[in-house]
Amino acid sequence: MNGRRYPAMAGILAIAIIAFIANLSFGASAMSPRSVVAALFAFDPDNYDHFVVLYQRLPRALIAVFLGAVMACGGAVLQGLTRNPLASPGILGVSSGAMLFVVIAAFLLDVPSQGQGVAAILGGFFGFLNCLLVTRLIVSSKEPHGLAFILSGAVLSMLHGAIANAIMLSSPSRRSDFLSWATGNINHVYVERLRDFWWLGALGLVMLLAMARPLTLITLGRDKAASAGVDVTRITWLSIGAVVVSVSVAVAICGPIGFVGLVTPHIVRPLVGASFRLALPANAVLGAAICLLADLAARSAFAPHVLNTGIMMDLLGGIVFAVIVKRYYLSTSERGAWR
Repeated sequence: MNGRRYPAMAGILAIAIIAFIANLSFGASAMSPRSVVAALFAFDPDNYDHFVVLYQRLPRALIAVFLGAVMACGGAVLQGLTRNPLASPGILGVSSGAMLFVVIAAFLLDVPSQGQGVAAILGGFFGFLNCLLVTRLIVSSKEPHGLAFILSGAVLSMLHGAIANAIMLSSPSRRSDFLSWATGNINHVYVERLRDFWWLGALGLVMLLAMARPLTLITLGRDKAASAGVDVTRITWLSIGAVVVSVSVAVAICGPIGFVGLVTPHIVRPLVGASFRLALPANAVLGAAICLLADLAARSAFAPHVLNTGIMMDLLGGIVFAVIVKRYYLSTSERGAWR
């Protein structure tokens, strides 16, 4: 395994670079990589293709990179802490709670865009803590990690989404502004939100990287981590807080897109191992690549129509969700790895 980790990291990075270039090169009209580089480093105001690259495709690509990185890292940390292969921000109520609070802030309180980021963070904590509370009411364990935890999150996510949609329906004049966002939409029109909130997501990822060693020890067992001097409770809640903040601001930017946070850790884990020192950077890079490719597919697969990236992700996510459930919950040979 040790000899394969760094080649795997190099391969993941190469995929991300190719995905980034492809995202900038292809769309309604194809451009050569040379034209893309010229648009980025020798911008010609009289060249229409340069405008397309710099003001439409590049903002989308940057949003995709940000979203993929924070969602994938969030999923990896939640799966490690809960020891549950189905755990992800989209399933445990974080994304749906953030979406609900953004809608409440915008529609009921008339909060401007900058304040909606704060609302999203509050909603992310609200959604996750709700999921935790409901699970503890159902089961007696103080550390919920089984199917009840996932079901609680799934039901609450549907409830949050239903309430958000009801609020949007109450104001038809403003609904069109948020309807596309609510289904997960990587779009260059949201680049101002990226400019306002990216540093919060980056701060969350830096915090997770700083806690990589104790997080890895916790995934090996809380008693073992405590015996190695790790303050398990403090690290657990700090890391969950970092995940909630980073994921919530990603939702504030382009709405809830959940598939990447579920599947990316499952791809990365066999390649680089369970140590978060390598797993977090690998998840960030591969998550970014997956979002870049999904955004490219959403723009190209049904041309001239553009599909929301969140819908494209959901089409794949449902299949992957079923496969993971079958493998880890319906196959007795796999249960021990997460129990």
